[in-house]
Amino acid sequence: MKIFTRTLFLAVALMAFHASMNGQVDNTFRFVDNETGNEIPDGGTYKVNAELIDKIPTLPGMLVSLEAPFDISVENTSAQDAYVSAIVVTESMSSGTLQFCFPGNCETYAPVIETGNGPIAAGKSQNMNSEWLPEKGQYGTAKFTIQLRLMALNPLLGTCSFVANGPKITVDCTYDDPAGISDAAMTDTKAETSRYSLDGRKLTSPARGINIVRMADGTVRKVLTK
Repeated sequence: MKIFTRTLFLAVALMAFHASMNGQVDNTFRFVDNETGNEIPDGGTYKVNAELIDKIPTLPGMLVSLEAPFDISVENTSAQDAYVSAIVVTESMSSGTLQFCFPGNCETYAPVIETGNGPIAAGKSQNMNSEWLPEKGQYGTAKFTIQLRLMALNPLLGTCSFVANGPKITVDCTYDDPAGISDAAMTDTKAETSRYSLDGRKLTSPARGINIVRMADGTVRKVLTK
């Protein structure tokens, strides 16, 4: 079994090496937009706006964080378990910090982050669980590039080595100044942005009973729906 595993490791590494030498992108892993379920292709851009987010959905308003979350998953498209790591480059950031929690431990801001290695089972996905955390009132933007890397586990040494570069995307984050919104939008600051049941379930439409409603200005209120 050890001989077979070592042979498989060498074969995968050799194939990926030839692909990288030919300038090809290894497609073992891919980025997926969790909201739409669509792939974010190599060279693509994911855009997100910073907003106030309830960290405890069952208790709206109890613990709120200002962040631009990366609602992205990384999927192993192959028929075998595989190891992945990532390189994250901060291209620009007007304020705050980056928290990057993939594939294992969380990494705090650095101009370049080279993550540790982690396995993703065949055909499975793992959430990126990362976000830009701007400083409140410091409106601006942030831009990051994320490149996946296929890694190979050496079963004899228990360590991973680089095999090939995977897809690379750009994440564009925006923290808008409410004062810069058009007058028409400003008149709608009391518009509803989300609605929850008392047990924390997000509702797509009003439900009978007491609903927890978050407004565009960040306030939360209870509404009785008959």
